[in-house]
Amino acid sequence: MEVTQGVMTVNAGTGPGRIEFRADDPSLTRYAGLAIPGEVCRKLRVVELIDAELAAARRVSPVKQRRRGLSAGELALAIAECQLTGAECFDDVQDVRADRAGARLRAVAATPSAPTARQLAYKFKPSHIRAIERGAARAGNELDRKLGRDPAEHVTFDLDATEATVYGRKKRGTGRSRHGHLAYNSYVVTWAERGRALTSELKGGNQARIKTAESGRMLARAERLLPAEHGQVTVRGDSGFYSVELMMDCRKRRMRFTFSATRTSLMWSKLAEIPAAAWVEAIDMKGAQVAELPFTPKAGPTSRCA
Repeated sequence: MEVTQGVMTVNAGTGPGRIEFRADDPSLTRYAGLAIPGEVCRKLRVVELIDAELAAARRVSPVKQRRRGLSAGELALAIAECQLTGAECFDDVQDVRADRAGARLRAVAATPSAPTARQLAYKFKPSHIRAIERGAARAGNELDRKLGRDPAEHVTFDLDATEATVYGRKKRGTGRSRHGHLAYNSYVVTWAERGRALTSELKGGNQARIKTAESGRMLARAERLLPAEHGQVTVRGDSGFYSVELMMDCRKRRMRFTFSATRTSLMWSKLAEIPAAAWVEAIDMKGAQVAELPFTPKAGPTSRCA
């Protein structure tokens, strides 16, 4: 399928002019790239899996009361497809909705209007989000099975955070970040070997750190989304997640862990104890050296400090 067309202007005096690429023919699509995730989602029945999990969600009202139009799963997937095209706000949904030629390529052909998407999105509660995560994880695990990946492989969870700046009037749940912007902070657990985000928490930009208990709950949710026969889990996080309580929580869950430690007086004193001969050249880090020593944070588990 053609995705665009080129128009070259010619000036008799100076030769060929500028080449301009545009997709102004209604039979052409600007978003042919959505054909790939669209086909994958159809094969894995992502919409059906998400809708099934949403229907099973307890103690929460359905996102939609009436059956006409898009299902809640279709709505969630349609918004995700718009985000893949670079949409940053609900108004951008209109660009994909207007792309009639590419409709049959998408997982959800009937992209909702911006007002509809905005109105229904407000009805999603945390329980609905967890249901969507479960549906997406089921689809991801099925994809791994089809690709012949070993479900018993060791698993690495990356704990990470990213800031999203918002513009215009103050949005619900936003806060001023340390940079002074109105923003959200997204805290995410990603399955590193698969490159898949499993679960997340959305906080205001003024919350530069997530509570330790919430980090633990995120790890517990992420583990439940793994295939039953998964291997050893290792948790990785930067200093924003470092805490004795979280390390103890990982030990209770039989998860290995590696965190960037905050610089404390105890840490500096331990580093001073390392003999010069213990330092070795770091792999793939020119000019860097590493050393390792036992380290026990106050009231925490005995670990290795590298």
